[in-house]
Amino acid sequence: MLRFLDFDRDLAEACATEFLASDAGRAALPGGATGRPDFLRLDGAKAPDLDRSVLRMEMGGGSFVLKLNQVPKQAGRIAEEYRALRQAARVFAPYPDLGVIEALYLSPGETFMVTRFHDVPTVLERMEEGADPLPLCHRAGRWLAVLHGQSPAEEARFWPKWIFARLEELRAKGPQAPAADFRPLIRALRQQVEGLRGCPVPRVLSHGDFHAGNLLVEEKRLLGLDLFEEKRKLAVYDMVDFLKGDIRADAPEAEIDAGGVRRQVRAALLQGYGQPVNEELLSFLLRAQLLIDWLHIDAARHAESPFLQGKYKRLENRLALAFAAA
Repeated sequence: MLRFLDFDRDLAEACATEFLASDAGRAALPGGATGRPDFLRLDGAKAPDLDRSVLRMEMGGGSFVLKLNQVPKQAGRIAEEYRALRQAARVFAPYPDLGVIEALYLSPGETFMVTRFHDVPTVLERMEEGADPLPLCHRAGRWLAVLHGQSPAEEARFWPKWIFARLEELRAKGPQAPAADFRPLIRALRQQVEGLRGCPVPRVLSHGDFHAGNLLVEEKRLLGLDLFEEKRKLAVYDMVDFLKGDIRADAPEAEIDAGGVRRQVRAALLQGYGQPVNEELLSFLLRAQLLIDWLHIDAARHAESPFLQGKYKRLENRLALAFAAA
């Protein structure tokens, strides 16, 4: 995994020079900058992907994030995210305790953008430090409701075909989980989905990668970041993305609901969201997602990674509780 030092420094410095010469750069650093900028890689891209990176950039006393993407197949994606952040900033403006990171500059070639760096913890880090998760999840729900409300929702239908196609794909690859353990769960999902197939659900402009690591906790504001995956999709999928991260937490069995997450955490997110949600569908999708994540761990990677061994066990435990409660 690339980390910290693996990036194209010459390319990064060229981006920094271009930013400094722009109106946005001069406004962000009125005194200019002397000396070479310092960079620290923030993302975990795999080698040899040096054409796509996220770097912390320190220069002239200012802290920024340089997000670079020169992957041909993803041409235009940086520009889409930049515009999404600018639009979201306008949407969040009436909410003093909610917002998004400030997008400062988009290169004319649309291959990189610069945002402000906020040296504050994420919601995930705050929860791992022992903070009460309920207020954080309530605020996350409020943030998500504002994002989803930036454009009119449209009525759509839920179709589960993709779920079972994905499960079959993972089954064929040889997961760490024994077939005797996962096959009954897949059969149960097929039975449970019948009452949900084709049910009406809102489709909205969604975050696309909404998890606790993509929300920053300032003293008075909750800031969203990384709108790279923003697209129109069923609103409930953002909730699934956020709640599935609850498997990291240790919790008494009695606290786990039919979605495999803590009841109070789920309730806090939905109360903050403040709009009707099909709870049966949410529980089904959480069970399906946890099962997908479990089967995604293959035997080879499981054998080599203590992290994946722990994740495998946590998923196994939550799945057992979720299906027992369904």
